[in-house]
Amino acid sequence: MAASTLFYIILFWVIALGAAVFFYFYKPQGSLRLRIILTTLRFLALFALLLLLLNPTFKKATYTTLKPKLALAFDNSASIAHLGYADSVRDILKKIQNSNELNARFEIDYYSFGNSLKSLDSLAFQENQTDISKALTGLYAIYKKEDFTPVLITDGHANLGSNYTYTVQEKKQSPHYFVAVGDTTNHEDLSIDRVNVNKYGYLKNRFPVEISVSYAGEDAVNTTVSIRKNGTTLFKEAISLSSDQPARRLNTLIQASSIGTETYDVVIGELPDEKNTANNSKRFGIEIIDQRSKVLIVYSILHPDLGTLKKAFESNQLRTVTLKKSTEATPEELGEYNLIVLFEPQRSFTNLYTALKDLNKNRITIAGSSADRRFLNQVQDVFKLPLNNQTEAVQPIYNLSFSSFQLENTDFSNYPPLQAPFGEIDITTSADVILNQRITGIETDNPLLAAIETDGRREAVLFGTGIFQWRSQSFLDTRSFESFDGFIEKLAQFSASDTRRDRLQAEYERFYYGGSGIVIRAQFFDKNYIFDSGAKLQFELSTTSDGVVYQSPMVLSRTNYTLTLPTLEPGSYSFQIREMASNLSTSGAFTVIDYNMENQVIQADFTKMKSASQATEGMAVTISQIDLLINQLLSDMKYTPVQRETIENVPLIQFWWLLLVIALAAGAEWFIRKYNGLI
Repeated sequence: MAASTLFYIILFWVIALGAAVFFYFYKPQGSLRLRIILTTLRFLALFALLLLLLNPTFKKATYTTLKPKLALAFDNSASIAHLGYADSVRDILKKIQNSNELNARFEIDYYSFGNSLKSLDSLAFQENQTDISKALTGLYAIYKKEDFTPVLITDGHANLGSNYTYTVQEKKQSPHYFVAVGDTTNHEDLSIDRVNVNKYGYLKNRFPVEISVSYAGEDAVNTTVSIRKNGTTLFKEAISLSSDQPARRLNTLIQASSIGTETYDVVIGELPDEKNTANNSKRFGIEIIDQRSKVLIVYSILHPDLGTLKKAFESNQLRTVTLKKSTEATPEELGEYNLIVLFEPQRSFTNLYTALKDLNKNRITIAGSSADRRFLNQVQDVFKLPLNNQTEAVQPIYNLSFSSFQLENTDFSNYPPLQAPFGEIDITTSADVILNQRITGIETDNPLLAAIETDGRREAVLFGTGIFQWRSQSFLDTRSFESFDGFIEKLAQFSASDTRRDRLQAEYERFYYGGSGIVIRAQFFDKNYIFDSGAKLQFELSTTSDGVVYQSPMVLSRTNYTLTLPTLEPGSYSFQIREMASNLSTSGAFTVIDYNMENQVIQADFTKMKSASQATEGMAVTISQIDLLINQLLSDMKYTPVQRETIENVPLIQFWWLLLVIALAAGAEWFIRKYNGLI
């Protein structure tokens, strides 16, 4: 407390006491005892009131106990129930919840995970996919600025995401604990681990199939691996496996005989005493088509974006990409390609632009720092660039009103800047802008990427270069190139298509694996082909034998309508999407392939859990050793609650009881004076 504040308190004490004594002793009335009582009451009321007017501050210390955080994540996938340990896992949950010692020492948070991490509500063990790496990453994000100890109760088998033994390296300073759910004894087992195949094959051509098989056991075994279709064996090979050579990779080519979605079974022979035979077969599907589209990229300079575009286009096996310098590309060959990409056009593109105009051919134009702007303004009439040689770094910002085609929820805001022409870009025809420019954090209406339909042709224009950084950022954000490649694929589909848009469009895959999420997307446009966010879309799913088996409205999500279907039995399905007001409809069909990822194992992957725990100086125990883990947590002195002292300056006006003192003292004085006839 400051010296001046203390001085004022003493001064107010003297003033309050002097005023009270003067009032009752200057012209005394009543007995001495009565005057002393009244003087005391008036002194208290006056002194408290003066203190409130001064409102000094006092230091107040509060003490809180900080417990170490314990994050318990329970595997809620169907494999736990398949292994027969559902009740055992629930017993562990109850045991920890009812442990007074653990709850007194730790602040415990409960989670469940399958294909994603969630706050624990209940354990149903119905998740069809398991991503342990994503669960750990989710915990790291939740406790980003806090120390915590993760405990995972799981069988250790992940069928999605990256290897979690590498993920734990991100939080190596925090011990990780694992409780292995399932039998940890190694049984002799043959399994089909992976089947790699393209999504598409070409009629009357052979498509490659890569099969990875493995063996767990000590003795050498001989078996066969085969590929079958409708009971007919298309491929068969005898192999030998042993503890010294526990895995093999086989490659073969299968003839594509008919158009459409075809399913095949990969089968490995069973051992006499093999307990788990669910992983001895695996089904895959492939769509057989009769053509392949061709893309020509014509460039004026070499740039990293060229390789990025080639990889992104060819992520769809339906496309082949040819790169040619502008001086090498001839106008006569343009008709051989389905899509032309013009990269940094300069004067050497003159003949190509003339041929493209004669053919009225769709294209993608990328005009950045090296494009000849004066030439571009003269040779085409779709857009006008500023006539200067300056560039600036611009970041993308998604245009929420874009509706020419469906885009998934790609987060462009985190993408690095591109080098774009400095100044205002004028698009001289009707365009649907996909991305606008954000300059030094300020959002503008200057287009960065636009989809254009004019004179019966389509064109996508990107006003900037450097998208190779976008593909890298996509991988950093999602651990996959799929998001960026899918975005470029949508641009290619829009630009290469010559068909008029339907007002109601659906997007879906031709086949899905059992247990995987099935998402159907749709777009509805009004008569002016503007996306209608107020449409009512009704979805109906049917089978050949049972008719309609599922109905649901579709939900608006940004610039499309989405629907996530429940788990479907293997088989062929058809669907219809109807817009209720206009009665417009569209239909489609897909196949669900029989495959349950959660039924492929019969034991816990204790080895991998031990490896992950040892890398972080943690512990991995079996489900029968849960008491050992609890004792370890309780005995480890680094998990000791600490007491924190918090000191804050509290103004006197926050002490409500001081107002009560004033009210009681003043009230008591009035009643005593009234009672004694002094009023």
